[in-house]
Amino acid sequence: MTRTAMILGAGRGTRLASIGLSVPKVLVDIDERPLLERQLEYLGGQGIEHVVVNAHHRAEQIASFAREYTGPVEVTVVSEPSLLGTAGGVRNALDVIGNNAFFVLYGDVVVHEPLDPVAHAHARHGASATLTVYETDEVEGKGAVLVDDHGWVSGFAEKQASNPRRALVNAGLYLLEPGFVADLPPRVELDFGHDVFPAAIADGARILAYQLAEPVIDVGTPEGLALARERATHNS
Repeated sequence: MTRTAMILGAGRGTRLASIGLSVPKVLVDIDERPLLERQLEYLGGQGIEHVVVNAHHRAEQIASFAREYTGPVEVTVVSEPSLLGTAGGVRNALDVIGNNAFFVLYGDVVVHEPLDPVAHAHARHGASATLTVYETDEVEGKGAVLVDDHGWVSGFAEKQASNPRRALVNAGLYLLEPGFVADLPPRVELDFGHDVFPAAIADGARILAYQLAEPVIDVGTPEGLALARERATHNS
């Protein structure tokens, strides 16, 4: 069973600039609790024991949070002197992630889906990577994930303009085999969606799509942050 996860926390949170954000986006407040605390609680409740967090923008604040964190999950912070992108950040942290399959969660995503079914599907199909997706008609600014009849990712469509058609989009939650990341060049800025996944598909890699029951919330935008705060208040 997968016991390790990585939270991508190095981003600058530029989409939240309009609200005058003074903390890294993984520490943004949601109903008086940092988002990172909520993500650790979620992952711990899914059986994750060790979480690696990469940090760049306001990295000292993330490191301070980790030192003071007293929850049941072991937290390791890996600092990036320069931004390496989603995939480059994972490649940079691979030495502390370990040798088993691991989850990757984007630092600006709120998700409540159980992880065991994702892990079982990943193992059953022998995937090198599993990309979670959700169906939505809110596709503006999002890239669509193309999936064949057997559930394998067959390609990617560029970010969409406003379009009424429903599509599968990247949920920002992956399950990866270490070998899928190990062959990436170290200390090179790479993005999973733009660089790594399309190249892997072109090379014949087996990337599984796992469809989540509900959309995730992207708190990297003012609108998404407001929605996450509203739902947290209603559920508290």
